[in-house]
Amino acid sequence: MALGFDAVSLDVGGVLVVPDHGFLARVLDRCGTTYDRAAFGVGHYRAMAAVDRAASEPEDFTDYLDAFLEVVGVPEADRPQAHADLAEHLATPVWCQPVPGARAGLAALVDAGVRLAVTSNSDGTIADHLRRHEWLQVGPGPGVEVEVVTDSGVVGVGKPDPAMYEATLTGLGDLEPARVLHVGDSVVYDVDGAAACGLQSVHMDPYGVCPSSEHPHVRSLAELLTLEPVGRR
Repeated sequence: MALGFDAVSLDVGGVLVVPDHGFLARVLDRCGTTYDRAAFGVGHYRAMAAVDRAASEPEDFTDYLDAFLEVVGVPEADRPQAHADLAEHLATPVWCQPVPGARAGLAALVDAGVRLAVTSNSDGTIADHLRRHEWLQVGPGPGVEVEVVTDSGVVGVGKPDPAMYEATLTGLGDLEPARVLHVGDSVVYDVDGAAACGLQSVHMDPYGVCPSSEHPHVRSLAELLTLEPVGRR
């Protein structure tokens, strides 16, 4: 199989995991509000679309939660309290529900001989989190082996700052940026941020939320293996 890239840089949220649906439901139950749990899946991606529209600062979940609560049907009068309660707890450990097909897609990339990296806006704990949940780690371990994990909490700046992508490229060592494909669930942080650094980039959009024809989309990690060389058109 001839691929248009040698390595894939993975965002974590929206690509591998989303906030645990059981935890979200428990918080909303404690608020005494109503909601549609069936909308939690698409809710994440519609919330990220709101973040992109607002060009929110990295790791500021204000726009994310406002949109999520609207999408999942929380009554407007209940949203301020629900927002405050969720914001208090929306930290790395909560991001543990696998995106459907993500583990199989990750395995398919490994089987195809694709080199792997992680480029994530987080709080300095994402490497430990991914290892403990047996997703991946640098070197041998319980999950898939990757070459570098770039965490904004360690680097000191978040995507789309070029320093994040430069750190991942440094970790990959001998690859030209154009041979690395970054996949993420944000246009601003991921698609545009990676493309500005010379990487190929693709938008993870399982529900077809993004209407733009200005960049490529995939619905699963496995679809990366069917892509032609991609980037900003």
